[in-house]
Amino acid sequence: MFSLSGVSPSISCDIFPPIDLRDGEYEIGLVDLTTYNSIPNIEKGINDKFYYGENGVITIDEGSYELEELVDHINSKIGGSTFFTVSANKNTLKAEMKCVEDVHFEKENSIGQLLGFKKQVYKAEVEGKSKKHISENVINIITVNTIRVECNIARGSFENGREGHVLHEFYPTVGTGYKIVEAPNTIIYLPVNIQRINNLTVTLRDQNGRVLNLRNEILSLRLHLRKRKNGSSI
Repeated sequence: MFSLSGVSPSISCDIFPPIDLRDGEYEIGLVDLTTYNSIPNIEKGINDKFYYGENGVITIDEGSYELEELVDHINSKIGGSTFFTVSANKNTLKAEMKCVEDVHFEKENSIGQLLGFKKQVYKAEVEGKSKKHISENVINIITVNTIRVECNIARGSFENGREGHVLHEFYPTVGTGYKIVEAPNTIIYLPVNIQRINNLTVTLRDQNGRVLNLRNEILSLRLHLRKRKNGSSI
C-alpha cells in the first residue's frame, strides 16, 4: 500500500529501497483520494481578463464563480453596478449580455468562451440603440467535467483509442470549498509497466488533459499494488 500526500495536483515520490517486480506480473489500483473542491473556473493567465471600450481592461481574481457572482465582481472592478449585465436563458442555456461599452472577447485570456461567446467584438449599441447579444454557444461556467487520476507506472487505459496511464475517473459531487472523498466501490487494477519501482507519480488532469489547479489544497491518496498471479497481493 502506497500513501502519497502533497499540495500539488502532481505528487511524486522516490521509492527506497526500490521494489523489484521481476518475480511475476503486478497491477495497481486507486484505493481512495481526498482533497478540497477549490478548482477555479477563472484562472490567472488563462481566462481572467475582461476588455471593454477602447482601452478598458480589468483582471478578474482567480476563483470559482457562479454567473451572477462573476458579473457582480466585474461591475465592482469597473465601478458601476449596471455597466455589464449577463443573464442565463434557462431554456437555451445561452447567455444574454448587455454592456454600456463595446466588449472585446477576441483578445487574449478573455472570459468570452466561458460565457459561450465567440472571439469577436460585441457592440454596445447598433444605430444608436442598446444591443442585447445572445451567445453562440451554451454557457460553460463549469470548466471541469471529469477528473482523471494518472499513475506513471500503470498501463492499459485508453482515451480516444490512445493508451494512457489513467487509473480512475470521477466528477466531484460536492460544492466549491467542500471536501472531496473519492473511494471506488470496486477498485480497478491496471497492469504495471515496469519491473522495478523507483518512483511513483500521480497526477490529476481534466477531460482535456490539463493538470488541475487545486490552488494549493492538500491532496492525499492511497494506491494498492498486488501480484496478478492467483490474485495474491504483496
